Amino acid sequence: MLKQPRLQPSALTNKYELTWDFEIQVDGVDIVVPKYFRYDGASIPAVAWQITFTPFHPDIMMPALVHDWLFYNHQVEREQADDFLYQLLRQNGVDNLRANMIWGAVRAGGHFFWDNDEEDKEFLRKLYRLVKNRPNINRYHFPQEIVNTA
Repeated sequence: MLKQPRLQPSALTNKYELTWDFEIQVDGVDIVVPKYFRYDGASIPAVAWQITFTPFHPDIMMPALVHDWLFYNHQVEREQADDFLYQLLRQNGVDNLRANMIWGAVRAGGHFFWDNDEEDKEFLRKLYRLVKNRPNINRYHFPQEIVNTA
């Protein structure tokens, strides 16, 4: 199993929040998810839980975290973000069948969530304001629109 993020439940939002930056390299791409980032685990419909995983299963929490961050910051193209999810699932011990099922689902439905809506942008602006004074802020790859409007 790969290094796992340090998370705490956020009772007000029913999500998990990073308590430390989470850094990982996938296919030579350095990805840094900032402290305070919140996410809701893997977006797996309840009907699929018996054949895949529940949203907060330990085997998929970290890959889902990285994938969600890439969907917010668009550091890489969507197809590459989905491929990174698959790679991280496999490296984290998820069997090939389940990893392929999850990858197929995000490929089929991820386009509905790729573009940041106003709620996403406001979340990114708040997050950016929390971390903007850190050294090497560029390592988070916040979208320029967020940097300009935060």
